[in-house]
Amino acid sequence: MRWLLRFFVWATVLAVPCWLLADTYHHALEAATLGTLGIRAAAASIPAPDVPASHVLGVFAAMCLASTRAPWKRRLGAVAAGVVGLVALEWLTGVAAIAWMMRDSGASGTAEFTARLRDNLTSLPAWIGAPVLWLALLGDRELPGAGARREAAGGAAPAGPRAGSPGGAR
Repeated sequence: MRWLLRFFVWATVLAVPCWLLADTYHHALEAATLGTLGIRAAAASIPAPDVPASHVLGVFAAMCLASTRAPWKRRLGAVAAGVVGLVALEWLTGVAAIAWMMRDSGASGTAEFTARLRDNLTSLPAWIGAPVLWLALLGDRELPGAGARREAAGGAAPAGPRAGSPGGAR
């Protein structure tokens, strides 16, 4: 419950800068995506997504900063690596979505199912990207019992005294 409260505080603090950067970041992603595909289009030709990509970055950063079991250095490293990963994921998703739409636009009678599948698959990273990256970068430290699972698997033991050891609980 404490993690959730810390997450809400960080997400609230980061919401304002993410909102201020939303249009600029969206246009930069749009330019990079269209440039990769060699498409010349007017600025703001792609409608804004349902979940702004800048907010996904803010949610991810809030998840990392709300964590407490990993040291600050590791959390800040996770923020940096995760932001780079989320930007790359958003760009790749945009390239895939537009390329898929261009391919389907030439086909006569594209099935409604295919269009819905494309839309759902290409919106998925916006919804699951932040938590999946957080799990990949910090989950081994932050999830309850992760230290015990690491130890059982032969990995490094969690920091702190063990039961039955000097200074540990008896």
